[in-house]
Amino acid sequence: MVEVNIAASDEWDTSNEAPDGDDYEDEADTPPKKKPKFANVIEWVNGFFLPVIRRRISDNDGGLSWDPRWWAYPEVVARLTALHQAWEEARVSDSMSAMSAWWIQHLEPHLRVILDGDTGPMANAKSDRSFMGWPVMPADPVPSSVLNNILNN
Repeated sequence: MVEVNIAASDEWDTSNEAPDGDDYEDEADTPPKKKPKFANVIEWVNGFFLPVIRRRISDNDGGLSWDPRWWAYPEVVARLTALHQAWEEARVSDSMSAMSAWWIQHLEPHLRVILDGDTGPMANAKSDRSFMGWPVMPADPVPSSVLNNILNN
């Protein structure tokens, strides 16, 4: 039988400042971080997205809609930024299926929304550049009683 010494907490030596177990990371064990291929979303859009993603774009006849001024649409910028970040993560992943997952789980859902010619953020984009996007959606102020419920739950 093994004898276990159950000491009071004040008897334990707590002066050791070295972390225990998984909390300790030796710098030699940490793989170097890989630099992103594209420094920002603009470089990624111009260097990857536009040359690779090719669709038949229409001038508001119910098909896909794209405005070369993609940077003027906050939702498009946010979605492309998310796609860029996920792409960079997939690119450096050790998983051989990471890039396939990026296409299916990230690009395709975002692309359906971005290019949607009926309800997407660039729907009604015209080649003459007369459309500058939809107005901001209206919102009434949140009543204080509702605000408290939202913030405290």
